[in-house]
Amino acid sequence: MNFFCIYDYHGRGIVSVNRGGLSSGGIMIAPTTNGFITFFKCRGKKGFIIILFFIFSGILVSTRYHSAGFRRRSSFPPYENDSLSLEMELRSLDASQDFFLSANAITKKLRSRWLYGRTTNRKKHFDDEYIDLNNRVQTLLQRTENERRSQLRELSKGIRDRIIEIQNPADCDTAKLLVYDVATRPYGFGSNMHMIIMHFIHSIYSNRTFVLQSSGWTYDDKSWEYYLQPLGKCTYEMDSEALPILSDETQRERIVQSRGWMVDIDWSVPENILDTLKRIHTDPFAWWVGQFMSYAFRLQPWLEARIQAIEDLIGFTDKVAGIHVRWGDKVAIFGSEAAKHDVSEYMDFVETWFRSHECRGCLTRRVVYVATENSEVWADLKSRYPEYTFIGGGFVDENRDINAPIFVPYRGRKFVIQSVLTDMYFLSKSDYVVCTSSSNIGRAVYELMMMEKVSPPDRFQSLDLYYHLAGPPRYAAVQSHRKRDPSELDMQVGDELSAVYDAFYRVSDGYHRGVNLRTGQEGSFPSYKTEITVKALKCNVFEGL
Repeated sequence: MNFFCIYDYHGRGIVSVNRGGLSSGGIMIAPTTNGFITFFKCRGKKGFIIILFFIFSGILVSTRYHSAGFRRRSSFPPYENDSLSLEMELRSLDASQDFFLSANAITKKLRSRWLYGRTTNRKKHFDDEYIDLNNRVQTLLQRTENERRSQLRELSKGIRDRIIEIQNPADCDTAKLLVYDVATRPYGFGSNMHMIIMHFIHSIYSNRTFVLQSSGWTYDDKSWEYYLQPLGKCTYEMDSEALPILSDETQRERIVQSRGWMVDIDWSVPENILDTLKRIHTDPFAWWVGQFMSYAFRLQPWLEARIQAIEDLIGFTDKVAGIHVRWGDKVAIFGSEAAKHDVSEYMDFVETWFRSHECRGCLTRRVVYVATENSEVWADLKSRYPEYTFIGGGFVDENRDINAPIFVPYRGRKFVIQSVLTDMYFLSKSDYVVCTSSSNIGRAVYELMMMEKVSPPDRFQSLDLYYHLAGPPRYAAVQSHRKRDPSELDMQVGDELSAVYDAFYRVSDGYHRGVNLRTGQEGSFPSYKTEITVKALKCNVFEGL
């Protein structure tokens, strides 16, 4: 019997095992950017033994890769943001000329040190240190919270008013339209939600009324307007495939369509808004995208009433943590799009967050909202964490026990949109969320949190990827770094780094992975030593805000 196998040392295990193939034996190793793939073929018992060897080695490689993100450290090496320097910076914060920016820098360093340290054998030490110092920083930040909240609300209102004006022209028969047909994309609801947002932003930038076509999409026999309020008052009933695509050559056309990825708008904010946001918010780009996501996420009255009824039934109140556990279509046996994360990884962060707030004396019980499409998650949580109260919404029928929700696959048909929108609503209202940013739902929740929280990055933890809309971010080094581990890279102040998109690489240790564009080195680097590069985009639509 002949075997032909493809083995991926990227950490995903055996890709395929097929009987048959070529008659002669042999092994071929092909190097790749992130590892190497082994192709081997052999016959009989020899083939079976080799397959067992590669499966066993794959378990070791995959475990080391996925659980440690290339590195497993036994102790925390000394570097710039040790507890003593953080303590000194904290004491000098009062004298800082720009209080918010200084406090934000301390928060980034503190969080980076904590995430890094908790992967070592001194986890409890770093948890305790983080809780103490972070509580002190958050107490100091409260002095500017009301002022920043007021400024953000005023800016948000100006943006919302401008969107409403463009989306509701005096005459739809003469207005310039940009049409986007979401029904042509047979992907998950979260993915299509972000595609809609990208084209929506593109349309507003172009000063065109955005028209969404959703009839015939794969989730339901009902359209967008059944669950969510219309994005505007104009419609286009004809097939949009024949329309010209918006470009420099077609900008004079009254009605155009939009397709593909809007890379020009990715990681950019209107220039007259960006400087203000940098002074009062910790994540300007996510806040900007959140303005469009929150506008799109306006529930129809019947669904809003239903969700509010669920809110009362499950006892959703203040100081609730939320987790979004994705064990469905993005996770296969060896992982196809993203790694599978045990519930303990989510609850580990939740535990620290509750401990932090219990130290402040503002919590009496531990309540966690659970969003998942897998019923095993619910049972696992209840059996392993009896000291917690777990609540869930999803799709709950009036005649069912509220503590036994129906778990609906995110890519099914019946009830899928209602289930996802309900989860998105409760997660965005949670005080702290742990999820995976490889999921579009997780990132959409983060965007919606921009309207609820003054400092969402402190209330959101991803187990795999960084936040992004379309493509990976670019970083600018604000501090130099010399690698202390073979998996790291060197960087100098001013270096530009391009993040590597890899949902199997965990960023929950305070490090990101990317390429130094100056040296060509690929590796990990401490996130607090960099800043995300957000482009200032010239846009006349939002002038005067």
